[in-house]
Amino acid sequence: MPGSWAITPAPFGSIHTFTAPEQGWCVTSHAIELPSQLIVVDAQYTLPLAGEVVGYSNDLKKPISRLYITHYHPDHLLGAAAFDAPAHALRVVADKIATAGDRIAREEHEKVGNDIPDRARKIDVPIDEGEETVDGVRLVYRHLRHSETEDALTIGLPDATAIIVQDLVYNRAHVFLGERRFESWRAALTGYRTLPFTTVLPGHGVPGGPELYDRMGDYLDYAETALEASADKTDFKRRLLECFPDHGARKIVDHQMRFLFPA
Repeated sequence: MPGSWAITPAPFGSIHTFTAPEQGWCVTSHAIELPSQLIVVDAQYTLPLAGEVVGYSNDLKKPISRLYITHYHPDHLLGAAAFDAPAHALRVVADKIATAGDRIAREEHEKVGNDIPDRARKIDVPIDEGEETVDGVRLVYRHLRHSETEDALTIGLPDATAIIVQDLVYNRAHVFLGERRFESWRAALTGYRTLPFTTVLPGHGVPGGPELYDRMGDYLDYAETALEASADKTDFKRRLLECFPDHGARKIVDHQMRFLFPA
């Protein structure tokens, strides 16, 4: 089953968002169309899904000049081998990929097979927080701490009043809760909601507006309470699926159980 595309208009071009189907955990990649080039944010879970992003981008007739990896989780990282462009990430994320990436790739390769590489691509260009202008378009790099994962990159596009927040926000998709950072995650949602961006591009599910921060907070509130009340992983899964029956990325519900309910 192929993924789907959504297009967000921007003064400099468009932001093309690919949302993977269920087998790809509903993860997103964003192809930012600049005047003469494309930059892509996040690489997909599998090589075939990454290939969909590359093929669509080729049809735009502009070269991919950069690939950004926002954090080291497998669904955002493991398709990177399909991209022929330098990989960029925050320095701390680059270090995590260098340390743990191959282990993560081997684990997922054993489960999925050859659609997943058995080694993770390493980062070519470490970056820091700050602002950069690429092809006349401003990019604002922020270091998101202690939310879905310990360290992640978000990218603001002030000229389009849009921000790529990736796994700070999931839109109608089940959420990876394995690091149990409920309080600091909610604080980050509150802080990002004050930023002057009208379009929010999430890490799972289709783009939306600032209301996505509120929905994400509601999910975290319920999930934290349900986790405390659940007798075991089967009970917790039942509670999540009953409360959010329309949410995709059900594979994430199972993936996180070894972190939430270790043997």
